[in-house]
Amino acid sequence: MNDDLIKRIRDFNRYYTVWLEVMNKEYLETGFSWAESRVLFEIHICPGINATGLCEHLNMDKSYISRILMKFEKRGLLTRELMPGSKGLKKIWLTGAGEKIAHQINRNGNQQIVEKLKMLDEDSCIKLCEAMECIKKVLSESEKGGERE
Repeated sequence: MNDDLIKRIRDFNRYYTVWLEVMNKEYLETGFSWAESRVLFEIHICPGINATGLCEHLNMDKSYISRILMKFEKRGLLTRELMPGSKGLKKIWLTGAGEKIAHQINRNGNQQIVEKLKMLDEDSCIKLCEAMECIKKVLSESEKGGERE
């Protein structure tokens, strides 16, 4: 891949993370960072997932996930249940308080998109979604295909 392509991709990534406001201390007015919000929401959509599954699915460092989970557990947002015969592996579930925040993340995330795209007409929104689907497809295929030059 040439330097110009790398520069253009990195430029888009910088633009998009700023556009999504993921660098703010409190993402989507939750009191949590973007990474913490993403972990909490992942547990919401995958109830009973374990820490290893979270690390693999989100491609996050094990120690970082562990610190986030401990923070959530101390705040009463999740519980862990030992999986029988698993040598210490625990399933993770959100408590009622955790579910409430997950719903807030979902609601606020939807509202954020509505607000940011309210000036676009439906055709422009469709084109945007098609472009996003194309990006997702190309990246997914590149992961499956291994490394290429």
